[in-house]
Amino acid sequence: MPVSDKPHSRYMPGLDGLRALALIGVMGYHWNFGFAGGGFLGVSLFFVLSGYLITDILASQWHHQRRIDLKDFWIRRFRRLLPAMLLMLFFLVVWVTLFDRSRLATLRSEVLGAVTYISNWQFIFQQQSYFESFGPPSPLGHFWSLAVEEQFYLLWPLIMLAVLKLFPRRGQLFTFIAAGAAISALTMAVIYQPGDDPSRVYYGTDTRAFGLLIGAGLAVVWPSWKLSTHVSRATRRRLNVTGATAMLIILSMMWQVDRYDSFLYQGGMFLFSLAAAVLVAVLAHPGASISRLLSWKPLLWIGVRSYGIYLWHYPVMILTSPASGAGDLSLPQVALQIAVSVLLAALSWKYVEEPIRHGGLKKLWFKARSIRRRSISLRGWVVSISSLMLIGIFCSGMMSSVSSARTVGDIAAMLNLDPALEEPDQAQGGEPGTMEPPQGQTPPPVGTNGNITPPPTDAKQPGVVKKPDSEDTPDQTPLPDGATGSDSDNTGGNKEQDHPAGNETDNENEQTDAGSTIPDKTDSEKTIPDQPNEDKAGKPSEDKADKPDPSKDAAAETTGKESNHTKPTNKPQNPPVSNSSITAIGDSVMLGVSPYLEKSLPGIHIDAVIGRQMRQADDLIPAMKTQNRVDGGIVIIGLGTNGAFTKKDLDSLLRPLDSAKQILLINTRVPRDWEQNVNGMLAKAAAQNPKVTLVDWYSASKDHPEYFRSDGVHLEPEGAEAYTSMLLQAIKK
Repeated sequence: MPVSDKPHSRYMPGLDGLRALALIGVMGYHWNFGFAGGGFLGVSLFFVLSGYLITDILASQWHHQRRIDLKDFWIRRFRRLLPAMLLMLFFLVVWVTLFDRSRLATLRSEVLGAVTYISNWQFIFQQQSYFESFGPPSPLGHFWSLAVEEQFYLLWPLIMLAVLKLFPRRGQLFTFIAAGAAISALTMAVIYQPGDDPSRVYYGTDTRAFGLLIGAGLAVVWPSWKLSTHVSRATRRRLNVTGATAMLIILSMMWQVDRYDSFLYQGGMFLFSLAAAVLVAVLAHPGASISRLLSWKPLLWIGVRSYGIYLWHYPVMILTSPASGAGDLSLPQVALQIAVSVLLAALSWKYVEEPIRHGGLKKLWFKARSIRRRSISLRGWVVSISSLMLIGIFCSGMMSSVSSARTVGDIAAMLNLDPALEEPDQAQGGEPGTMEPPQGQTPPPVGTNGNITPPPTDAKQPGVVKKPDSEDTPDQTPLPDGATGSDSDNTGGNKEQDHPAGNETDNENEQTDAGSTIPDKTDSEKTIPDQPNEDKAGKPSEDKADKPDPSKDAAAETTGKESNHTKPTNKPQNPPVSNSSITAIGDSVMLGVSPYLEKSLPGIHIDAVIGRQMRQADDLIPAMKTQNRVDGGIVIIGLGTNGAFTKKDLDSLLRPLDSAKQILLINTRVPRDWEQNVNGMLAKAAAQNPKVTLVDWYSASKDHPEYFRSDGVHLEPEGAEAYTSMLLQAIKK
């Protein structure tokens, strides 16, 4: 029997209080509490704590026994972590199977990723479509941090065992660990690209290992079992001052830091972890009085159950919040969600986690065997039958056939376009959404498939819908060479990773316009980089351009004509509000509103594409200047739906527009964590530039759920009318 390391360890209540502080920060961030803008840094606190405590256990074993009992260590970890996790996953699948089956298609793979502790890499490498990104958030989105920690628990004992034999001296071991932490932090700084989706560096084990390694290095030079309670008054004072300073730094960063701040990924998170290590060192010392501050009984109670509360709070929040997100919940609703999360965690702790940690499984096994020798009570029958029913529901949820959540056709339906496209195959290289006809076949004529002529696309800007202005060609004029009548033959763009936060799309610039068709996929079909349009599509079919299909709702014509489906009802046609040229640049929200803008602003030039990011828009400015659409004109910018951007991205877009008469920036309403960041950045830009007008769609759409479709982002006809009306008022000012 291995000798327990308990005789050489002691309870450090201040660390449980620090766990509670980290958990409160994370939960405050998830519920959008104003005091926790950087509450996600609580995860970094967890990492430093875990690195310290695990390495402290391993180093203690090595010091006292000259060995590390890997089997005993891993059994203890599994007993501590697996029961609560499996219980939560079990009831999550049961709940979703009974009440929210639309989530099952994606939940299955996420459950498997959670059980195998690879969720963080799954979030990095999984290919999510536009709708999966803007569908309901995953109730297991918080499992990435548990995966990082469990990977550390599995690998670190083996690394420690090897390194202790190579570097038996404490100084050498600390140098090795410190070098590993520095390499990890440097990897984060090198991989991170300002303005890009930070998911890779935020979720990656390699780029987040420095927090765990900083804690591990602290355990080597500051082992808890060597710290003495007998210290001088001056030493006690220094400990308290140092601990208070570190706590102030931690609280300040958890209050003020923004997740999309480049500083975080270029050294900021590393500095935060160092401050956390200093605080851990002070709280671990029995002579520090400051540990009493975090030893308050309510904090200790939360800290002891922090793992279970962390497990339960996120699925409870996701599954009981509206599509618009937890930010639209009232305070009593949030309080109820928190209370339910804490209650479930407390029950799990009392009836599952603690009994199993103290041999409860053996007792349960012997009790189950004894039942065979005696009759089962009524209570036993009820429990047994209920358990079997729940197990059956769980198996049904994990095994039954459920269609995948959404397809590219769904976005066409949402934006009132013809869903004729299949989702492009991205398994083979190249940019997503760019299709080449099967070898040996010519591209089909780009017509309408029986519908009204679709909008032309710009050969220089793949995937962009160009709405006509007063200089565009009249009706029935064939499209010029090099332009296609369908975005299905000219799609492309940058593939963005989904944030734990996620961004809108992997098929970022994929566009499905009314009536477009593509050939069926064959084995020879593959994705290719963007090429000139004449290489990818034939000339449009003029024969079908005037033959609408009564069986389908057609999208708006490029000439400004609209189908009944998108036409605002009982809305007077507004006269032009300005003699200046008007250009609108946007993403899928702007694309859905374009028929309303065309009706109210004849001659407006709309450049909208699904999944567009702010950093991509400045590529459009040279063409706009060539067409004389900037000098003295009005430019409308509706971007930010798909992710955060940097001040540099926004400045690079606004700077070339300085000669415009007016610039309208439309802020966003999107139930994602970048919403506040985007809107704050736009508000600052409007305040600093007299030519910029902020169109506050976020405030105007508050308390108007009827404006939005099921994703809480794209607009119903009523919302599109309100959106257009706001723009008209802003232009008239």
